[in-house]
Amino acid sequence: MAGECHAPISVGEERVVVADHDGKRDYWRCFDAADGRPLWVYDYPNAQQMESGAGPRAAPLIHGGKVFCLNAWGELFCLRMADGRAAWKKHLAKDFRQETPTWGYTASPLIADGKLLVTPGGTGGPVAALAPETGELLWTGAGRGLNYASLVVNTLGGVEQVVGYDEKTAGAWDPKTGRRLWTLEVEHASGYIVPSPVEVHGRLLLTSDQQGARLFPFGPAGVIEKQPTALNEDVAPDVCTPTVWGETVLCASAGLVLLDASRASSKGLLKTLWVNDAEECVKGICHAIVSQDRALVMCEDGQLLLLAADRASCRILDRSKLCDRTWVHPALAGGRFYVRDRNKLYCYEMPVEP
Repeated sequence: MAGECHAPISVGEERVVVADHDGKRDYWRCFDAADGRPLWVYDYPNAQQMESGAGPRAAPLIHGGKVFCLNAWGELFCLRMADGRAAWKKHLAKDFRQETPTWGYTASPLIADGKLLVTPGGTGGPVAALAPETGELLWTGAGRGLNYASLVVNTLGGVEQVVGYDEKTAGAWDPKTGRRLWTLEVEHASGYIVPSPVEVHGRLLLTSDQQGARLFPFGPAGVIEKQPTALNEDVAPDVCTPTVWGETVLCASAGLVLLDASRASSKGLLKTLWVNDAEECVKGICHAIVSQDRALVMCEDGQLLLLAADRASCRILDRSKLCDRTWVHPALAGGRFYVRDRNKLYCYEMPVEP
């Protein structure tokens, strides 16, 4: 690896794709997922300066023999997975007349209804759909500006919808047409929202460091109710998206916090079950990957924690130091765990128990 870069790792089609940056150029490196053999590198000039570094923030999107890569300045590349050559390029900031956000373009590209969804801002609005084969603009969604959270696609109130943020509101758009389905005012005094919306058993969880955690129900037409059914002020995540873990939600917010999300519960919804802020390693950026009864938590200091599904306390079953300091969301695929720091990409065998 060439240096510090915060974009998540992507695995698909028997390949691993990792963004990289050395202060002068952006790189997207492709490796064989099984043996780590380098397959190709795509590089692009980027000697500009940006707060928290100028390297890519968005996860590469692997889909249909291509990988879609977005850098911090809004330059979008469609690369052929076979050889890393560019099939097409777009510049979201220039094409849609949007000033580059203070902390860069961070929302990862997304495929929905066969379309490539991006968050250009400007004349493109907070969400735009492109043809994956050519980059042709298919539709733009109503809204003003953009934010830092990635888009998600969920079926809520019986309606499939693309959910995300513009500059000042949360909202949803029809993936087929781009029609805006609903708008919800959110606190935006800090100028950014990074955690993505999360579907929790048919409801929508919105989190930020300004409004804590709020859980919203939906009407039958797929429109959000304006008042949350539950809220929790014990969590105030700055950048980490919460993870649904069965009937609970695991949050990283100056420590690990477990919230009750039981479908049978009404008064206990989003109640704090436990907080672990005693250990230094969980006070920074942490990313979770969960199964039915276990959670892997990758900590900023390079430690990987194995947690048991325990509503009574934070029960750490095991821990291992996998790399140096990292903010990167790891990947788990095919019984292998991938993580990186500023120097290397690491792959660890993670066999699944029978």
